[in-house]
Amino acid sequence: MSRPAFDAEVALDLAVNLIPFAIIAFFVVVFAVFNPWGFNPLQSTVQFTILLTTMLLLAVVTLIAARAIETDEHTQQRRPET
Repeated sequence: MSRPAFDAEVALDLAVNLIPFAIIAFFVVVFAVFNPWGFNPLQSTVQFTILLTTMLLLAVVTLIAARAIETDEHTQQRRPET
């Protein structure tokens, strides 16, 4: 039987990235629904580009960190063999 891609221990290590991801997602939704400065095509495009790029980069960095933790020799030695 194969091991799951990310076990509970790795998920706990990466959970700290969920908080900034949720904060950025909150602001994307708030600015999409209620824009206090009105709609300016240039300003809104730059604003959403910055927020969505940050979310994408955070997701990529989290994935890279998860794979690094999974392949780390010290992490593999702590797990009991099944």
